[in-house]
Amino acid sequence: MTKRTNVDGQDASAGAARAMAERLAAHDWPATPLGPRDGWPQSLRTAVDLMMASGHAMCLAWGAERTFLYNDAYAPMLGERHPAAFGARFEHVWADIWADIAPLVAATFRGETSTFQNMPLEMTRNGYPEETWWSFSYSPVRDEAGAVAGLLNVTLETTGSVLAERERDAAVRALSRAEAKWRRVFETLEEGFILGEVVRDATGRIVDWRYDAVNDAWYDLVGIARGGAIGRTIREVFPGIEEEWVREAAQVVETGGSVRFTRQVGVLGRWYDGVVQEAGEDRFTIIFTEVTERVLRERRQAAIIDLADRLQDETLVEGMTLAASGALGRALEAQLVGYGDVDGVAETITVERDWTSDGGVSLRGTFRFRDFGSYVDDLAAGTTVVVDDCRRDARTCDHAVALEARGARAFVNVPVIERGAFVAMLFVCCAQPRGWSEGELHFIRDVAYRLRAAVERLRAVEQQEILNGELSHRIKNTLSVVQAIAIQTLAGKASDAAVAEFGSRLKALSSAHDVLLTRSWSAAMLHEVARAALASFAGDRLRIDGPDLWISSRAAMSLSLLLHELATNAVKYGALGAAQGQVALTWSVRDGRLDIRWAEQGGPAAHEPTARGFGSRIIRMGLIGSGDVKQRYASEGLTVEMSAPLDQLQQA
Repeated sequence: MTKRTNVDGQDASAGAARAMAERLAAHDWPATPLGPRDGWPQSLRTAVDLMMASGHAMCLAWGAERTFLYNDAYAPMLGERHPAAFGARFEHVWADIWADIAPLVAATFRGETSTFQNMPLEMTRNGYPEETWWSFSYSPVRDEAGAVAGLLNVTLETTGSVLAERERDAAVRALSRAEAKWRRVFETLEEGFILGEVVRDATGRIVDWRYDAVNDAWYDLVGIARGGAIGRTIREVFPGIEEEWVREAAQVVETGGSVRFTRQVGVLGRWYDGVVQEAGEDRFTIIFTEVTERVLRERRQAAIIDLADRLQDETLVEGMTLAASGALGRALEAQLVGYGDVDGVAETITVERDWTSDGGVSLRGTFRFRDFGSYVDDLAAGTTVVVDDCRRDARTCDHAVALEARGARAFVNVPVIERGAFVAMLFVCCAQPRGWSEGELHFIRDVAYRLRAAVERLRAVEQQEILNGELSHRIKNTLSVVQAIAIQTLAGKASDAAVAEFGSRLKALSSAHDVLLTRSWSAAMLHEVARAALASFAGDRLRIDGPDLWISSRAAMSLSLLLHELATNAVKYGALGAAQGQVALTWSVRDGRLDIRWAEQGGPAAHEPTARGFGSRIIRMGLIGSGDVKQRYASEGLTVEMSAPLDQLQQA
């Protein structure tokens, strides 16, 4: 029997027994079919005394009527049935569950003991159906003759704990499902995921961090066997890792927030793009993806753009080759890059200048291809030679020592073929084995093409300058011969003034030739043509003003003769013949037309000539030989206005 202790530390069961005895003696107990207590058999009185004194919930079913008795601890389990249930028949008190417990009651009165844990029973003890659970035992109580006279039920309602366990189990199942769901998401992410925890030194400073969890994608993205990182620090997994990988994690943990990054793991040669976020308690997360190809592609694109500008500005072949080699070397992180001219018969390459970085040895000079392998046959056939590892390539394995001495463990050679002949080559070398991607090979070929085109363009310009010089020399000789023939032909037949005028016109043509020769006879700037044509005519009294624009070679020749005639007339009859006279040559473009104005001031009044000579006809023909010329003869001097469509002036 369980004893209860009151606040005074006294034995409570004895007091309860006395109180029950007093209540029964005073007839302060509901009447029962069992009659007065004095008439009860000793076995019943003993059972009731034990039940009433217990702090455990107990009930008693006695006799053939199964009279129902219970203690105070049992009363709350009856709900609204208390106190009317005391002394009633057991089957009437629990009529709603009698079908469930009747077999157990019958077995108990046959002398059997039954014990149950968390037995479910649906009852209406409070006026509505409710699910309940019980842990109890039914034990037989025997009379003085040893026969089973009653049933003692020691019970504990476990409804609260069962429901709590149900809720807990449901929560656990839900949590397990959620965990399984997120685990599937975690493991199927294409992005790499890290849960890390910082490592602090004795002073509390963050000096490293440890991998607490990573997904499969992380292993795949960094090229490490799965399962090899958990519990290890980043410095252990990647010796020599860049300090930024530790510093940014420390920053996030110390300050909160997040940090985005695009950074390389140098020991892997790979680039990653992602975000670091604080996760509490010295922890953080990183989610990232590999962007190596994107970063390298952007590098190559930037290199091409920069190279195009450099090649445009360079005026020497040596500068061009160095610019192209440097662009390739930096973008590809190579050790040796260069360009050289090839003697296909001697099978040699001559390199004037190349680009090197750590591990690369310059190839300046002349070298035989076959001293480095047999791949010259492929180059001569116009095939790009790609070697990932000179030790393993059949064309180079016997010459690996010589290649590695030049920092060319891996290399790419791009031949330049002209009219079927192998004439030049671009080479890119790395000191370590390397797999060349299609993007990298396309980049190398693109640079080779651009460099060759720029070199050829520069050489074409140099050749053109030589040809132009020769042409200029021959034209001037021809004009001198023409002038000599004219002087001899006109001797005694024309005045000295006519001969001199003819010579000055030849000089105007010569000046126009000089301007055009500097532009390869394609076009000339209007400013240059005007200054050359008027250079010998009182330049300090000539004002030339107008926007920069190009005119064709044909227009330049016509304009030179026209300006020469105007200036000659101004010296003879107009402003340039007077001490204070001035001339303004101006032009403008409006609505697609070029307007040119010749205005004289400070000289004698202008008078329209009575006779028309060759010079007058040149002026009247205008800029393109179709007229559109206005001449105004005024007291302040001559004004000539000429106009022509600009597109016609710029046509070759």
